[in-house]
Amino acid sequence: MRFFRSAARLASVLLVVGLGACEDFLDVNDNPNAPETAVVDIRLPALEAEFIHSTYYGENSMWGAEWMQQFAYNRETRSYSQVQRYELSETDASGAWDYFYTRPGNASYTMIQDATGTGDDYYHGLGLLFKAWTFQIITDLWGPVPYEEAFRPEVREPKYDDQKTVYAGILGLLDSAIVDLSSPNGRALNTNDLLYGGDVSKWVKLAHFLQARAQLRIAYAPGEDKVQRANNALSALSGALASNADDADFVYPGGDDARNPLWIYEDQQNLFVASEYMVELLQDRADPRLPIMFTPVVYDSVRGTTSYPAATVKYVGHANGTAPIADSTVSWIGPYFADEDAPLNIVSYSDQKFTEAEARLIVAGAAAADAPYREGIRANMEKLGVASGDIDSYLAARPDLATVENPLEEIITEKYIANFLKVEPWDDWRRTGYPEVPSPVLNAVIPGIPQRIRTPGSELSNNINQVTATGIPIGLDGMTTKVWWAGGAQ
Repeated sequence: MRFFRSAARLASVLLVVGLGACEDFLDVNDNPNAPETAVVDIRLPALEAEFIHSTYYGENSMWGAEWMQQFAYNRETRSYSQVQRYELSETDASGAWDYFYTRPGNASYTMIQDATGTGDDYYHGLGLLFKAWTFQIITDLWGPVPYEEAFRPEVREPKYDDQKTVYAGILGLLDSAIVDLSSPNGRALNTNDLLYGGDVSKWVKLAHFLQARAQLRIAYAPGEDKVQRANNALSALSGALASNADDADFVYPGGDDARNPLWIYEDQQNLFVASEYMVELLQDRADPRLPIMFTPVVYDSVRGTTSYPAATVKYVGHANGTAPIADSTVSWIGPYFADEDAPLNIVSYSDQKFTEAEARLIVAGAAAADAPYREGIRANMEKLGVASGDIDSYLAARPDLATVENPLEEIITEKYIANFLKVEPWDDWRRTGYPEVPSPVLNAVIPGIPQRIRTPGSELSNNINQVTATGIPIGLDGMTTKVWWAGGAQ
C-alpha cells in the first residue's frame, strides 16, 4: 500500500509544480481535495502521476521483478505476505485492484466523458490512451476482469469479461486515441503534461508502441494467428518511437512525497538487494551494465572512496528464497535506478526494438530479427551511459541470431536485462517461458512462479457471483492459473 498512498501525495505535489500558482488551481476548483470536479487540463497531472508512480510501477512491478529474480529479499521472513515465496494475501491483491480501478481507471474514464468540448481532442485522446494502458495492466495481472460494465454506478456486480474481449477493447481505445492525438484542432498541452511537456507528437508515437506491445502480447494466445499479430505489431511500430529521444521518462523532484518509487531499494537496501541469478547472468555475458545496475562489494580498506582498484571489487547477489547473507557482502540496486530523483522510464526505444525483433522473428525468421535485436541492446546501453567501445565489444561477442539454437530466448533474455525492475519481464516470461529463471524457490507456497495475481478480497466481498462465474480458483491456487495469452510460445 506504500506506493499507492505515496502516489496520491505525489500527484498533489506535482499538480502544483506542473500548473504553477496555487491560486489558479483554487480559482477553478472549489474543493482542492476533489480534483475530479476540475476541468480536464487541471486533472491531467494527477492522472499521469498516479498511473506512472503506482500503476505502471509500484507494488505490482516489484512482485514481478522479484519473482523474475531481478532482485532478492535478504531476510528470512517479511512482516506481511512472503512475496519471496510467491505468497500474496487477498489484501495485497485488493490494494492494487482497488487503486487501479478507482484512481487511474476512473480518472481516465471521466476524462473521456468530460473532454467533449471544442478543442479538447488531445485530452480526450489521452483519456483513451490511459484507459487502454490501465486496463492492459489490470487484465495482464488478473486475466478476466470487469471491463464493459466497469465505472457504471447502476451495475452493482459488474460482469467479468474474458481477456480476449478486454484486449479487443484496448486495441480499439488505442486506435481512437491516435485519431484524437493526431487532430489539428486540439487545445495545446503545456506544463500540465508531466511526461512529454506538451509534445503531442511523442504521445502519438507512444500510442503506436502500445498498440504493438498489445498485438505481440496476444500473439501466442489460443486461436490467434501469431503471424498476423506480429505483422500488426510491425505496422504499428512504423509510427512509434524513432530513437531514445522519444523515450517516456518521468522526472521526480526528490524529497518527501516526491521520490522515484524505486528509491525503496535504497531506503531498504539491506532488505532488497541484487539477486544471484541476475548478477551471474550479467557476469556470464561480460555485460558492461553490471556496475550500473548494481553496487560493488568492496573490501573495508577502500570503503568510502569513489575509486575502487579492480582487485578489490566484486558483485554478489543473494539467491532468491534462501537464508540471508551479511549485508556487507551483497550488492545493492544501483543509484542510476534508485536515487530519489532518478528519472523513471515508462516506455523505451530499446523495449520497442526488442518488440520489433520478436515480431520479425515470427514473420521472417532469425536473420530478419538480428538487426533490431542489436539496436535494442545498443539503445539500452547508450541510455545507461555505457562507453561506446564497451557497447561495440559486447555486441561483437553476441552471436548472430541466425546461428543460435533458440533466437527467441536470446531476444527475451536481452529484453529482460533492458527492462530491469519493470513488470514486463514477468509478462514476457509468462508468454514465452524465457528467461529460464530457477523455479520454484525454497519453501514456495505454490509449485512455481505465479501466473497471475490472486482474486482480491474486495471482489470476494462485493462481487462474488461474478468472480465464481470465471471458474478461476479463489486463493493462492488461483495464482497458478495461466491468463489467456500465456504459455503458447514454446
